Amino acid sequence: MSHNIIKSRFGAKQQSPFYYMGNHLFTLKLFSGIIGLSNTRRLGGIAPTVVFKLLCILAIFVTTNLEIFLSLFKFREVNTNNLSALANNQLWFSSLNDFNDPFEGAHIKDHHINIDELTNFECKIKDEVGVEEYNKILSELELVDGKYAQTELFKKFAEHDLDKFISIVHNSKVICFSMEDETKNPLTNNLMWSHYANGLRGFCLVFNGDELLKDLFKSTKESMRPIIVEYKDKPNILKLNEFIHSEGLYSNSDINFVQKVTETIATKSTDWEYEKEFRVMSLNQESFHNYSPSSLKEIVIGDKMPEAERNLLLKIVSGLCKNILIKTARLQNNSYKIEIV
Repeated sequence: MSHNIIKSRFGAKQQSPFYYMGNHLFTLKLFSGIIGLSNTRRLGGIAPTVVFKLLCILAIFVTTNLEIFLSLFKFREVNTNNLSALANNQLWFSSLNDFNDPFEGAHIKDHHINIDELTNFECKIKDEVGVEEYNKILSELELVDGKYAQTELFKKFAEHDLDKFISIVHNSKVICFSMEDETKNPLTNNLMWSHYANGLRGFCLVFNGDELLKDLFKSTKESMRPIIVEYKDKPNILKLNEFIHSEGLYSNSDINFVQKVTETIATKSTDWEYEKEFRVMSLNQESFHNYSPSSLKEIVIGDKMPEAERNLLLKIVSGLCKNILIKTARLQNNSYKIEIV
């Protein structure tokens, strides 16, 4: 399809850049802002390279601030998959649907758009896009020919785009770690050992955060985005009116909606605050990603791990980098605390 179905009344005579949405090829111009997205393969709806580029920019920004933490902690149970991944210097990225938080990705949508802005767009006649394509578009947007206003059509397009945008982020692969800070060490957190390492019967991998992220970024051509999880009492709000003004989408404003959508998988209830979670989001759909053995600094073994499993784990570790430290997490006498020795 070589024609647009929506155009702005502003500068309509100018040659316009174009933008993929689903099976549609169209142009949107909002006020004086003109943003063009490259003609690339489609992923869901929005042109994927644009999202990749913006996520890369965010990744670079966060990566330059890794001094805020020195280590990343990955708690593991002893099972075939986890031991195999350790032996092969691999980490498993999961789908959000597989996580244990039932509110994963929760957000609130505000569908309001200022009516004055909606009137800045007009619909081109269906003959210019072809009757078949025109009807297919209307069907996808659940509209009936001749029974919609042009403002309704644009709002439907914007809502459709927003849903596609959210889908790209929420269908990404993610791996979760815990962070250390000046006040709390994940290795002495009772809940982390209980929930993610089988009650001190598992182990914890301690990575050099800077080195690990460099390894992960090198492991794929698609973008990866580091995320420090925030903990709040209410889900984030995604406003449709902000979306149509967002950077790199409908206008040239400085609203970064990539950041806002990413924050929906970077925000959790305060109930989870004890995890001090750090995530890496990947647009690569592969589950396993490799890291260099040198990025693994320590392996902390739970004191309740059965001896046979401990011996197997130590045998695997002996084949890895020789500089990896082996420590034990055990119950501290006469207390409810865990100590590392």
